[in-house]
Amino acid sequence: MGGCLLIMIISEFLFWGMFGIVLEVCFTALLKLFKEKKLDLTGHVSFWMFPVYAIGLTYGFDIIEYLIPWVELRYILYPFWIWAIEFVIGYPLLKIGIRLWDYRYWPGSLFQWKGIISYAHFPLWILFGIIVEAFK
Repeated sequence: MGGCLLIMIISEFLFWGMFGIVLEVCFTALLKLFKEKKLDLTGHVSFWMFPVYAIGLTYGFDIIEYLIPWVELRYILYPFWIWAIEFVIGYPLLKIGIRLWDYRYWPGSLFQWKGIISYAHFPLWILFGIIVEAFK
């Protein structure tokens, strides 16, 4: 029984880590297509994002779903959950000179904060939460 549970936990961790990586590669490729008109559709991601996605998507969204039973409210709050993770991971790394992601392509501080939080992604983070819930 315990072995099956461990396999299930590892499988879910691997699935959500790869899910996040694949989605980010697709997103950055589409961003490059629309911003730079590059038809090569090459996307990118730091492999260090794997544990971020694996942990955040395996457990974080489950915690929010458990704490907030109202689906509409959850959708509105998902961006705040993602921003919290971006801050908790991104800010300390920024202090030591590491950027796993960079939102500085948005002009000024109205759309982003220090390149680690993108306010402009609010609707995308809602959509991301909806997609994650659909796969859970």
